[in-house]
Amino acid sequence: MAIELNRLVQKVEHKDISLVAGKEGISNRVNWVHMVESIEATEFLVGGEVAIVTGIGLRGKEGLTELVNQLYEKRIAGIIVNIGPYLDKIPDATIKFCDKVNLPLYVVPWKIHLAEIIRIFCYAITKDDQRNREVTAAFKNAILFPKQEELYVVPLSQKQFNVNWHYSVGVMRFDFSSGNRVSRLEELAESIDNRMRHRYSKFSVFSNDDEIILIMADMTIEEQHEFIDIVREGLNMLLIPEEKISIGVGRLTKSVRCLYKSYNQARAIQKLRMSGKINSENVFYSDLGIYRLLMGIDDLEIMREYYRCTIGPLVDYDKNNNTDYCFVLDKYLKNDGSVKDTAEELFVHRNTINYKLGKISQILNMDISSMNTRVELIIALTLKDILV
Repeated sequence: MAIELNRLVQKVEHKDISLVAGKEGISNRVNWVHMVESIEATEFLVGGEVAIVTGIGLRGKEGLTELVNQLYEKRIAGIIVNIGPYLDKIPDATIKFCDKVNLPLYVVPWKIHLAEIIRIFCYAITKDDQRNREVTAAFKNAILFPKQEELYVVPLSQKQFNVNWHYSVGVMRFDFSSGNRVSRLEELAESIDNRMRHRYSKFSVFSNDDEIILIMADMTIEEQHEFIDIVREGLNMLLIPEEKISIGVGRLTKSVRCLYKSYNQARAIQKLRMSGKINSENVFYSDLGIYRLLMGIDDLEIMREYYRCTIGPLVDYDKNNNTDYCFVLDKYLKNDGSVKDTAEELFVHRNTINYKLGKISQILNMDISSMNTRVELIIALTLKDILV
């Protein structure tokens, strides 16, 4: 991750630094600092740097204008120009260009020691990166080792994340057709952080295995919806057509100690969305109806036992005999027990449906015309979506 440019500049305000152009870009994220004294030196930039220029290697003001254009192409975060014997002022054309592309341009007088500014910037960037790593590690521990509170309660409290705030977790998984998944996930996580950091402060985002995890802290449900909408909007601009995204957001927790529950719910929702079991717009736990009730069961063995004792024999029968009875039963229940509607949806004769329903009743030893039995089977099929 990186630190916002305006936060860095605030640390050197006493160095007589002033902004002359590109005000709209001061929330750009900075990952390092480089002295750049020639066009050739820009080849070493990777994006996100603050470029510091004295003009010693340039052809005066015309050279500065050319350099600034090249720096913009390299997607740097901002520029600091040392006004003195090599550059006595910033050309109007350069100022207009930086304002147009929202590239922050600062100036400092020659009397200021640039080495001190670089030292302060590098220290701040390193400390911010360390903080982000520690926050990420603490949240991972809260998810993976919830009973070991010493691994996350104190570290998060020290980083201004109140233990008793309400938290919720978002899980995002992506279908990448090619390329390095790990580096792509890290790139997307950093893009989310860059997009959201100047609007929100109480969140954390990081990649973990094959997913990106979003931790939202001290937000109302309405704020969560707004947050996720902005994230999705930003991702839609970054993803290429071949890349698909699936998102799930767990419920608000009572404290950070319950973070793992929200994470497990988010993963379950994401899985249901990816498999097409729920509407693509159902992202939040609060949107899930009966799934919401079943996801609240902490003991997975209770769910597995219910599943085995109800729909389990039919699942096994389908697997061993290459039949589609679970599928037909699901359609029958979703059509409110109507044989006619089920037959029309599946484009088969009503007698075919009646025959299969008879076999299903025989295999399960249940009267599926009974309302109570149907409720049991609806719950069982819902559990099948969650567990399988």
